Amino acid sequence: MLSTACAPAAPPEIRLLPLRLPDALLICAAAPALPISDILTQGQVAELLLAYDAAHSDCAGRLAAVRRLNPTDAGEQ
Repeated sequence: MLSTACAPAAPPEIRLLPLRLPDALLICAAAPALPISDILTQGQVAELLLAYDAAHSDCAGRLAAVRRLNPTDAGEQ
């Protein structure tokens, strides 16, 4: 007597789906406007500008890494 209960089951199908990140994650927000005030010293303004530059560099570096993982289609740009 033959039994199919002991036969090996077919392996499950594995499908790989492409990674697609939301476009909103690929754009940096614009730097906020600098405060216009005669209360800030030149040193405070310099520190503020350095902070803006550091924030932009961090964002640009992270977005470059995300873009390498999420290339655009040939027709998009």
